[in-house]
Amino acid sequence: MKIIVDCMSGDHAPLEIVKGAIAGANAHDTDVLLVGDEHVIRKIIRENALSEQRVSIYHTPDDPVLMTDDPGCVVRDKKDSSMGTALRLLAEGKGDAVISAGNTGALFTGATLIVKRIKGMRRAALGAIVPITKPMLIVDSGANIDVLPEHLLDFALMGSLYMKKVAMVKDPKVGLINNGEEEKKGTELYVKAHQLLKNADINFVGNIEGREVPSGVADVIVCDGFTGNIVLKLCEGFGLFLKRTLNQMFRRNTVTKMGAVFVSESIKKLKKQMDYSEHGGAPFLGISKPVIKAHGSSNARSISFCVLQAKNYAASGIIDEFYKLAQDKDKYIKGEK
Repeated sequence: MKIIVDCMSGDHAPLEIVKGAIAGANAHDTDVLLVGDEHVIRKIIRENALSEQRVSIYHTPDDPVLMTDDPGCVVRDKKDSSMGTALRLLAEGKGDAVISAGNTGALFTGATLIVKRIKGMRRAALGAIVPITKPMLIVDSGANIDVLPEHLLDFALMGSLYMKKVAMVKDPKVGLINNGEEEKKGTELYVKAHQLLKNADINFVGNIEGREVPSGVADVIVCDGFTGNIVLKLCEGFGLFLKRTLNQMFRRNTVTKMGAVFVSESIKKLKKQMDYSEHGGAPFLGISKPVIKAHGSSNARSISFCVLQAKNYAASGIIDEFYKLAQDKDKYIKGEK
């Protein structure tokens, strides 16, 4: 297994990306192909005494894709960037999956046009894991702002399959984010999508409101990318807020510090449970090969978990399942699976 890593993209690139990729390779028994400026990558490896046993490097001298760049740059004026090259290498079969912490729009565009979308899937989607009560998958979490009801159906089908095959959830519950539980609630888009999901061969639990998300009523949350990104960032922000509040509360005075001793293990468990970095990145569902979008602010630890996620994604055989799903989609819609 070989994971291709875009080393020059992300807030903490290339240092944290290189360190995390190599740590992930050693911890999770896989090889990594580091794509970027070879001189810079080798300097990081040398200065941090990192192992090169499972590492190969592909040199890209071109400017990296920036967060402020236009999404189309990766297939136009920055096609030889570390991101564009990593995607091309995946398409050519030089690795089994790609990880990038770079510009989401550019990575999505590149994945769609270079690696290619699975034929029969109307849209690929970004699926992000939100760890609160339990790990939940938001589809779409930022790739598709304008969607049709049929797109939301595809997102539901792919999300359910991903949680079943990769996250090993036996019968994933699928919920449609909305402003009320009733079938006729929401815009015309969501009313029509509700009917499609209701008739699909999935474990659809109906509409769910924002306040129900933290309670874990669904394993897969379906929505358009605009709504999904807001829900995702809100959940991440809530997790950070809770961590800061607990730290401040137990450091307030001598009494609270003494009390912290008795609940320290529970606090550590809660922090670990809500740490999104432990769940890797967000997979692009519906792309013909595994592409993982790491968080833009990923550190080495988060990238290491992304390597494990990419390995599991590639080994799960879910891409073949997506192809079958695309071919037999009518059966899912009619409930004749």
